[in-house]
Amino acid sequence: MPSPRMVALLLAVMLPVVGGAGAAETTGEYAVSIRNLPLSAGELIVSFQIDVTAGAIQSISNIPVGWHLVLNNDASWQTRIIANSTVGAASLQPDDLRKVQFVVKKNEFGDLKFELSGVVSVTKDYEKERRVQLKMGDFTLTLTPARTQQGQ
Repeated sequence: MPSPRMVALLLAVMLPVVGGAGAAETTGEYAVSIRNLPLSAGELIVSFQIDVTAGAIQSISNIPVGWHLVLNNDASWQTRIIANSTVGAASLQPDDLRKVQFVVKKNEFGDLKFELSGVVSVTKDYEKERRVQLKMGDFTLTLTPARTQQGQ
């Protein structure tokens, strides 16, 4: 049987670790879409990449026909989606891209904070592309109804 001193020492070491782990974690589930992009007249969207820190993609809706998507939901909570049109006719207008929605599960813990970033490639002539950088403010986040009902 462990001595009272050993039990006290074990509790002193383990309680901050166990208690702190749950307290620092922040979760939630959000519907995410890309807001308005600063495009010139005649520019079409031919590819995009979205990087998620402290989150994972739960689902994607309204995937355009003629698009190829690769999703890497890494176990490190560093997620990436890479998508591109497979033919020029599948290129998107900005309104079409806004219809593509991602449900993202947020999972902040430790020093890992929830962040969205990315890049959208656009073209007028399919020979030259311009890259538009995306930051957190370029995304629309809406708490999903399932999480709202649970009070999160």
